[in-house]
Amino acid sequence: MKFSHSLAIIALLGSQTHGFQLSPSMATMQSRSVSSLSASVAEGSSMDTSLMKQQSPPSPPDMQAYSNGFKTVFNEVSCSLSTPTEGSLPTDLIGTYYKSGPAMFSAGSLPPPKNSLVKPKQPPVPDGEDMSRMVLHPFEGDGAVLAMTFHGHENIETGEDNADEAADTVDTKGKVTTRFRYVRTNAFNNERKKGKKLYTGMESTRSNDSGGTVGNDLSLPFYRHHLLNGLNKLRKNTSNTRAVYFGKRLLTMWAGGLPYKVDALALSTDGRSQLGGIIKREENAMSSSAVIDTKRNRILFYGIDEQASGSTLNIYEFNSKFQPIKENDGAVQLELPGLALVYDFGVTENYCVFVQPQLKVNGMQYMLNKEPGKSAALESESALLHIVARPGNKDAGGMKTIEIPFDGMPEANLQIINSYESEDGTIIFDALRSADSGGGSKSSTQWPWASTLGDFQNMSSKKSLWRYEVNPKKGLVSKDCISQDQLYFGVINSNTSAQKHRYIYAAAGAMGEGVAPPQGITKFDLDTGARESWFPESYEFCGEPMYAERRGDDSEDGGYILSTLFNGKEESSELIVLKASDVAAGPIARVPIGIAVPHGFHGCFASTDDANWTYEQIERRAKLADKMETRGSMWNEVKSDFSGLGLRFDDMEEYFGDLM
Repeated sequence: MKFSHSLAIIALLGSQTHGFQLSPSMATMQSRSVSSLSASVAEGSSMDTSLMKQQSPPSPPDMQAYSNGFKTVFNEVSCSLSTPTEGSLPTDLIGTYYKSGPAMFSAGSLPPPKNSLVKPKQPPVPDGEDMSRMVLHPFEGDGAVLAMTFHGHENIETGEDNADEAADTVDTKGKVTTRFRYVRTNAFNNERKKGKKLYTGMESTRSNDSGGTVGNDLSLPFYRHHLLNGLNKLRKNTSNTRAVYFGKRLLTMWAGGLPYKVDALALSTDGRSQLGGIIKREENAMSSSAVIDTKRNRILFYGIDEQASGSTLNIYEFNSKFQPIKENDGAVQLELPGLALVYDFGVTENYCVFVQPQLKVNGMQYMLNKEPGKSAALESESALLHIVARPGNKDAGGMKTIEIPFDGMPEANLQIINSYESEDGTIIFDALRSADSGGGSKSSTQWPWASTLGDFQNMSSKKSLWRYEVNPKKGLVSKDCISQDQLYFGVINSNTSAQKHRYIYAAAGAMGEGVAPPQGITKFDLDTGARESWFPESYEFCGEPMYAERRGDDSEDGGYILSTLFNGKEESSELIVLKASDVAAGPIARVPIGIAVPHGFHGCFASTDDANWTYEQIERRAKLADKMETRGSMWNEVKSDFSGLGLRFDDMEEYFGDLM
């Protein structure tokens, strides 16, 4: 493996345990010049250019065009058939792509149905016209979901027996069925009915520069929710961070509250989910992260009930039918030291991996207001690495904690791309790290936030890609920098999740190591050190790349990369399709979405047969969802969570939400 920058640090440090044996407590640090992981790298600080294949990136990016990606979507897409404007869709690309992200930045901008009993006093207004309705950070925007179903090139049979059926069937050959709909969270509906902003619990935090550019990072902030636990008006669950499909269920997630169930076809909202009752109280917090173990066909979630004196970690594991696994009823609970603000985790065959940054808690502020920007500050100290045995493990809930040696950059807001165990028991995970870039201007809270490169850099952290190796038995941790380039949203082929992976795909800034917004797509070959990139025009910006399986191809890079592409000049969006094996060649197809989709966060691609619906199935469900919502009065006023379809009576307890 060849890495562009090598920093390897090993620690043999004191550990704490619940459930399995640890080495004696020690506090010794030593450094090494080059790890075995990157021993083949030539000396120097940049990757061998012979291993790089990329189009020259546009520099600098058109920031006015980028800032246009933070505009409210006033019109949803119920169901629309889209045809590529460039290229053609592969016949073996079949399944549904989902993406989640904030899409409403002026609160209450989607009026309730005309026959609703509650009428907003103020109609929707363009962004920026009424600043009292504007959120102070994009992350506070209400979440929406984009869904695009690829039908392949199946021809309609027109034999004698099915001629009538074929006549009523829409030809979807080489086309995509598109939907875009807001998640009807309780908070969304409350502001929708009032026509104004009701939730201001995070505004003090968003208005100061505590935490530097990491605390209020424009792409994904470290301060994600108010620290007052439970259901309250200070925590606005926007359900805007991740869409995950598994076991015939689609969930949208947000750190600090319960996920929402969303109908996978129509994108109508079913309601808050307690995951079939495994989450005992609606007040319990959940993370915005989920990991699918494809080898075992299981999905894992976690939630942390955060307190300054100590936090409670809950890990949940479900089988292919979305039922808790039998072992330990699919859940383990354990205590973490201090205030644990942890937003991602890794999963291996036997363990879950968490990285907890050290925080300095202001006891008085925490007691008085629990505003994260005033109550908690990142410490320049070693983070804690928690290795926890999965619920199905014989040592379920056993935890080993090792300090990660501090290298001047706190391990806060870590995005773990994938983790796995090697044959000798070493735990390996790759992650995107965030470091304070030295910005943090308070003026950056003014919408549209990033119309200049300076504004963007004042609100954005420096990103880099790293590999961590952990020897749990000896308490050893090493880390190597794979790339110092500005990278976002790292992903792998999901079929290698919790297993050894070779390739990483990420959105990349167009200024190399300089702080710039996500714009192109980069692929890393971790075996050879090769790297290839593709960049669009300076006014176009990619989102998270998502690997989509190619039917009949089991190779790790034999499929496709999907990404939304926002055109800030025309204020329109496309879905682009690239060959995963040749990212540098650029898109082989561009499909117009029909609206301008704002810069979003995380999604997934569901390639299973149960996510391969026909256009007619989706259209029928979408029409029924629209009809049910327009019933207004009794439907919407009783409980907004019922506005969707697919109600499951085994989750009835979820439909009695908080009264706010």
